[in-house]
Amino acid sequence: MAMRRSDIARMLAAGQAKIFRDNLKPAKKEQWRWCSTITKSNKAQETYDSIGNLKPAHVKEEEDSIQYGKLEQAYQTVVVNETIANGYWFSMEVAEDDLYAVVDEGQQKELPRTMQSKREQDIAAVWDGVFTSVGADGVPYASNTHPLKNCPGKYNDNLADNVPPSPDALINAANKFNHIYRHNGELMDTDATALLCHKDKMAIWQAILASNLKAQELSNTKNTVPQLRLIWNKYIHQSYYHLIDEEIESVIMQMRRGFKYNYFVDKKDTLNVYFNVTERRKAAHINPGFGHVSSMGGAA
Repeated sequence: MAMRRSDIARMLAAGQAKIFRDNLKPAKKEQWRWCSTITKSNKAQETYDSIGNLKPAHVKEEEDSIQYGKLEQAYQTVVVNETIANGYWFSMEVAEDDLYAVVDEGQQKELPRTMQSKREQDIAAVWDGVFTSVGADGVPYASNTHPLKNCPGKYNDNLADNVPPSPDALINAANKFNHIYRHNGELMDTDATALLCHKDKMAIWQAILASNLKAQELSNTKNTVPQLRLIWNKYIHQSYYHLIDEEIESVIMQMRRGFKYNYFVDKKDTLNVYFNVTERRKAAHINPGFGHVSSMGGAA
């Protein structure tokens, strides 16, 4: 049903329009940008190859031939773009009598805000799903059994203990980066640089990271936990936390096209006006076993 004049009558009264417009402010922060990598797409879908699949280097003796490894695909992830959309419509009379530009404010601010909110939800869903969503290597993105493609019987482990925040939990999770291997069995140069948590747990993690002495204990032991950049997000699970190597792409926002606005008028019948906004993109995880160590934080 189209918006009628009666629907916004009180909004058009003096003073009410300002209150309404104040509620149409776009999101202050785009939290999804802090915990994902934006990748560009120029077609309906993109294919990503898992990292670390070349053979190890070797010693070449004098006059010996170089040993060439085969350039082969590792675990591939295909990310198919989706179309995200929202819109609204209103009558000709509303447009003509919209003295305080209430309708225009909705088009300019509220529509993009709903689209931004969808971006936040989609990236958060990827992070929350790492414990159950299965990647290209056949196991969940956070798992202790990521198979190495060219090293049978050896596995990567990026699943931290399911325990609440503590100095020991942080140290144990960070240490898992010291045992991440390439697909050929060599150690990978990867370290945690950031910690992603829900904003409810930010104060706890700040205390753990910033305390001069070991946090949560009556002790004079110096605090030696890894110093990580703290990233908070209101959309992810309240208990989950993730240690991230920001140099490795893992969770991405694949962008085919940003916001595109359209409108049209039904000149033949109703004279209603229609506004919509669309974008083409996809939030996804592309590097099973690499880029993060994740914990459910004591959640059941």
